[in-house]
Amino acid sequence: MKFDTKIAADYAGQKLDSLLERATRDTNEVVQRADIPTAVAYFDELRSLVKELAEKQTALQKHIEELSQQLLPTMFQNQNVKTINVKGVGRTTINDRWSASMLNKERGLGWLRGSNNEGMIIETVNAQTLGAFAREEAAAGRNLPEDIFRVSATPYVSITKA
Repeated sequence: MKFDTKIAADYAGQKLDSLLERATRDTNEVVQRADIPTAVAYFDELRSLVKELAEKQTALQKHIEELSQQLLPTMFQNQNVKTINVKGVGRTTINDRWSASMLNKERGLGWLRGSNNEGMIIETVNAQTLGAFAREEAAAGRNLPEDIFRVSATPYVSITKA
């Protein structure tokens, strides 16, 4: 990595540390005032700032993925290299990460069962669906059994723009 890129990364890290310290200070001040509209406006502004920073981090992560999934594999392939030991880094290998999905779930599950691969079929419930079900049951006065389910509700602020 070029010196100026490393310096920029160190600088960004220091600035993020500083931002966190300042945001914590500002948050404490706003909360101590106990003025809800001011606290909500502060929350919205900080949330927007964090979203902007996350978008920049996402762009940097996409750059890393391009390097990992396209640029480096092409370099390795062009030079007929599968694995290389790099001093200070370690053994570096280009591997394939496989993924698969079922175009037709019923037929896919049938094929797995028919080919003696039913062991990889796992019955499951989507976590968000189960959470919504727990909320509905609690609203109706029927809590899920505590010896079977771990249920929690975490408050959060939701803002709908006017």
